[in-house]
Amino acid sequence: MRGAARIVLAVVAAAIALGSLDRLRGLLTSRLHKITEETEVYALPPPEYVRAASLGHRDAVASILWASTLYQYGDRVSHNRRFEYPTQYVETILALDPGFRPAYRFLSTLTTMQVVAPTRQQIELTAAILERGTRELPNDADVWGAYASFMMFEGAQYLPEPEKKRWRVLGAPAAQRAVELGYFMESLSITGALFLERAGERDLAITQLERAYAVAPNDETRERILQKLRALKAEDAVSRVQRVQNAMFTTWRDRYPWLTETMFTLVGPQHDVLGCAGLAGTSARCTPGWTGFVNAAPR
Repeated sequence: MRGAARIVLAVVAAAIALGSLDRLRGLLTSRLHKITEETEVYALPPPEYVRAASLGHRDAVASILWASTLYQYGDRVSHNRRFEYPTQYVETILALDPGFRPAYRFLSTLTTMQVVAPTRQQIELTAAILERGTRELPNDADVWGAYASFMMFEGAQYLPEPEKKRWRVLGAPAAQRAVELGYFMESLSITGALFLERAGERDLAITQLERAYAVAPNDETRERILQKLRALKAEDAVSRVQRVQNAMFTTWRDRYPWLTETMFTLVGPQHDVLGCAGLAGTSARCTPGWTGFVNAAPR
């Protein structure tokens, strides 16, 4: 009888314990579901310490940190949470490898494409990093394009109207440089000229449109640029760009029909070697490259 009583008591005690644990689990689960992560911690030391800790493998560490940054950004966006430290991670990556192109190209996305608007400090730091990129990689069209787009659109949209106007005017020359290097977002150069015009820089806007016309990728874009020049009442510029274009295409067709337009642009026009010998070589028509061709184009 005593053995049976012990078994019954053990079963009752176990049932009470299991019931208590189940109730405790339910309480803990309900509380856990109410917990949200309010802030995140930036885990990296200052950039100079990371550079020293890389032990010379800076490129490899920069690539690993970039992959981690992209993962963290994607995780935050997928859970509708803010990614707090995009500029800090990118600054550390660039301290390891100042020429790390993807960081410049996608920094604006990491900063602005989030569930909340970036802070003013993040906007200004992003602009400073992108501007630094144009010095580190002065011949990279994508880096110039990223800087120009941020100054005119992505970053400027969060600023008060007077500052927005100033940023867009600063971004317009960067847009032109990007276009010259081959970055041709359909309306980038035209939009830059528009902002210059609104800032009272009409002559600079006309010059920028002329240069954009020279590197436009197709006839449709050239026609849009001509329409903008006509709207600025720049008939002299319209006449000049059409004259130079006609002269270039005539030269291309008559002398180098086997070359593509891009190859002909790289090769450049042919000059009269004998006619430019001696002191005659100082004349405008003997200037090497397209500058001399433009000066010598028939009027």
